[in-house]
Amino acid sequence: MRLVLSLAAAVLFALPQLYAACGVERWSVKTGTDSMASQVNLSSYISSTIYNFHQSAKPASLPANSRISPRETTQYQLSGTLTKYNRQADSDYHLVITDSAGRTMIVELPASNCVGGGSPFGTGIARARSQFDARFTATTTMKTTSTPVTIRGVGFWDYIHGQTGVAPNGIEVHPVLNITFGSSATAVAVEGEVSIDGNDPSNEAPERVWPADFVTDDDGGRVQVYRGGELDLEAILHHGGAVLQDPSFQLLFAGNPAEAERGLLLGAARGFNQDQQLRHLDRYGVRTFGFRIGGQPISVPSGEINDLDIQRALLAEVEAGRIQHVDPNLVYVVVLDATTNPNLGGNTNWLSYYSQFHPTEVPMRYVVGRGGLDRQSQRQALRVSASRALLNPAGDGWY
Repeated sequence: MRLVLSLAAAVLFALPQLYAACGVERWSVKTGTDSMASQVNLSSYISSTIYNFHQSAKPASLPANSRISPRETTQYQLSGTLTKYNRQADSDYHLVITDSAGRTMIVELPASNCVGGGSPFGTGIARARSQFDARFTATTTMKTTSTPVTIRGVGFWDYIHGQTGVAPNGIEVHPVLNITFGSSATAVAVEGEVSIDGNDPSNEAPERVWPADFVTDDDGGRVQVYRGGELDLEAILHHGGAVLQDPSFQLLFAGNPAEAERGLLLGAARGFNQDQQLRHLDRYGVRTFGFRIGGQPISVPSGEINDLDIQRALLAEVEAGRIQHVDPNLVYVVVLDATTNPNLGGNTNWLSYYSQFHPTEVPMRYVVGRGGLDRQSQRQALRVSASRALLNPAGDGWY
């Protein structure tokens, strides 16, 4: 499997026109190219409800390239009301379905060109996309509707990172293999459900309002960005969750900066140990002295890139053995050069951001800093996003 992923990463970089829009995290499970995909019986299905899906306990950890039984080895059919949909940067159609009590969950339709050969789900994925396209036109803008829908597909556990409509436990149907619309697809209520104002799904609870410095990333979640200007780090409030208690940093230099430039960047990072603005983090249990600092190059495409390209670059380093990713307290700081023009969910108005993904079961925390900044702006941008990484490693506490 390690060799397959290494080859896949190489192909992704070699053929950006075809594959640059495909996802990264748990992608083999999402599209049926993992070794357990054949265990899913596509000749039968279990009828279920959003209510039932919400009752499942979220697993303690999610393997990067294998399935968790029974949810991820079972085909389900469930009905509800389609309320929102869009096309994400990873080419998935992101659908939010709602039941009569306002409970929501996500179901996703991958693009056929993002499904590897040999996937038992390939035919169904192509069918579902065709069925959806015959009724709706998905764009990068989130659209709303109130359309009864019945879907059939495979269960999937996702990481929760601010996705629109995500179930409280992160359960989804991904991929959808068949989808139908119309009155015959009306959801069936289950015992214990209470409808809101009858059965009108438009009366669901109002959505969470996110602060302006949160932007949608390239696989449907949300990331907090730093846009510059004065920012009092002591005013960044801790959300009360887990922190990185014993952190270290690894700078990853994109492109080929001169040795002197690398030295300056490493010196600035080592200066975190004397940075008085970071000392307030110790009140939350973060060790704020003796940060271990390292640095190495990383191959990142030049020109237009997005966050999925950053994740692919990190995955390639892990799979090639150049990064030994075993420490969840290590924060990788990707320093882009001036030749790279990055965006985040189509948003380019930022200087740095923090995010995470899972190339293995160990979460990989990473900060991305824009290139071409003056020294002071670059230092401040990396410091702000690094602080957020230490206080909010799960990425779910800043709202």
